[in-house]
Amino acid sequence: MDGMGHQRGSGVWLSISSLLLSLACGRAGTPEPVSMAGTAPVVARFDGGVVTQDEVLRESQRLPPNLRERFETGPGRQEFIRSLVDKRLLFQEATRRGIPQGEEIRRQVRELEERLSIQALLAQEEKAAAAPTEAEARAFYEGHLERFAQPERLRLARAWVMVPSGSGRPVWEQARQRAESLRKRLLAGEPVAKVAASGDGPERARGGEWGLLARGEFGNAELEKAALALTRPGAVSAVVQDATGVGVLVLQERRPARVPPFEEVREAVAGQMAPGAQRRVFEQLLTRLRAASSVQLSDGTGSPAGTPDVKP
Repeated sequence: MDGMGHQRGSGVWLSISSLLLSLACGRAGTPEPVSMAGTAPVVARFDGGVVTQDEVLRESQRLPPNLRERFETGPGRQEFIRSLVDKRLLFQEATRRGIPQGEEIRRQVRELEERLSIQALLAQEEKAAAAPTEAEARAFYEGHLERFAQPERLRLARAWVMVPSGSGRPVWEQARQRAESLRKRLLAGEPVAKVAASGDGPERARGGEWGLLARGEFGNAELEKAALALTRPGAVSAVVQDATGVGVLVLQERRPARVPPFEEVREAVAGQMAPGAQRRVFEQLLTRLRAASSVQLSDGTGSPAGTPDVKP
């Protein structure tokens, strides 16, 4: 490898190592044991341990998506594996010095163990809890119809002339003239797809289709006002403008506001009910545990704050 290639490789290795170190530190100082090969394919060996294919996969899944692709194959993968070995070597050295037995490290490990154990306990309780019945789900739906209501939506097409950011008035005037020409063609009955293809916006590749939008979703007051003023399919707006350019809107369809039937939003109902069910599981579990324990609170001075809970 030449000097420049070596520099690039070293830079990639250092960046991966730094990233893995930051990810490791973000887990509250949890020490990782030296891995054992088991049945998983071994991808690296070092004095005192190995790195397996499963470990590489697990660690790579923790990377941001834009970095993960870079380190899945080829030289990037080799550098990633090398960084995992480095992390194991660092942990081995820390262990040799007795650092994992330090009080601060042990405290962080206990706190992490407590947090993860509670999460696992609650997950078990939620899994064991009975799912809402059909009647309960329907009752929730009927009692919260406003959560599932869909506003009026407009399916719109667009013929657009893009204007580069920072353009002066002459450029905007020329764009408006082009937009007026597109509008005349639409009013003359020319197909929307053909007119949109003469514009610059991304909708030209979709036959002019701009999207299905409700009030408040346009991102521009002028466009929203012009669109809401269109009352019949095929209606064409006046020339409108936003930060990207100028053009015209064409109403394709106006879908009235509605409340979908229960069958159509069954999954959404279950999702809406989930937080309440989780809270109930949590509260029921705590109630059982408190009833089975003698809990006594202090007022902060060392004196009991009140009568302790008594086991039944």
